[in-house]
Amino acid sequence: MAVNGWYPDPGGARWRFRYWDGSAWSEETTTDPASPPPAGVAAPAKARKGWLIALGVLVVIVGVVVALVLRGTGGRTGEEPTVRADTVSSTPTVSASPKTATPTPTPSSDTASQASPCPTTLKTGNTTQVDGKLMADTLSADTIPGWALGPMWLAPAYDVHAQTDEIYPGWMSNIAVGLLSNSDGFVDISTSAGQLMDCFASSGYYQAFTGREDIIPGEQVTISGHAAWRIESNIYVSGQRVPGDVADIIVVDLGSDKDHLGLFFSSYSIGDDARGAKVDAAIASLAVA
Repeated sequence: MAVNGWYPDPGGARWRFRYWDGSAWSEETTTDPASPPPAGVAAPAKARKGWLIALGVLVVIVGVVVALVLRGTGGRTGEEPTVRADTVSSTPTVSASPKTATPTPTPSSDTASQASPCPTTLKTGNTTQVDGKLMADTLSADTIPGWALGPMWLAPAYDVHAQTDEIYPGWMSNIAVGLLSNSDGFVDISTSAGQLMDCFASSGYYQAFTGREDIIPGEQVTISGHAAWRIESNIYVSGQRVPGDVADIIVVDLGSDKDHLGLFFSSYSIGDDARGAKVDAAIASLAVA
């Protein structure tokens, strides 16, 4: 059976996670899979682990006793044992319905061959925020008026601060800043930007991913005198009201005294010029203190 926890929303909501309690999906969703379970869900699978282990031990003991009895009564021990099919250990596959499916953490078959996995950092941080800014260490961007402030899960990054604007349920535009740890292999701005765009475009971040078209395949830019690398791509998907997103990744060298790089990420729907202009203004405001 699948382990209780937050999984990418099987309904296809991008950047959203829904909680599986062992028998049903929660009504509540989140952008942060590290969040505690929703109130009122069933006890996590870990709480039942001890009972399962005890049951397994009991089965083994009973089996041994039966074998000894058979030996003592002339039972046939030379035959190959009949093995019962395991009917309780397999993990069902996710279906489109968020109420009846059991989650699986693997990508769906139509995107698995294209997926580039995203590394998950163990680093943590929480830069103090200033009104009107999104900040991660010394990197900052102006906030977009009217967009919602809140957490956003970018697996390779930490100290992430973001804004989102819902286009329709399950699809949103966003901007975010965060940090990339050198200890996770993020030491070069161009290589890091390329790795991040590869993983964001083709992984669970964009379900039903169909293709990517680079607008800016990679160029060095300067943010407050600091070298940075920018990639901008159209990311195409199927099954949505929009064809996909325009995504930007900018990785910034924050200085030789830092053990991390700075990250800016944004996305808005392809063809949405109004939101695109707001995202462009946030990019233009990027600064390193």
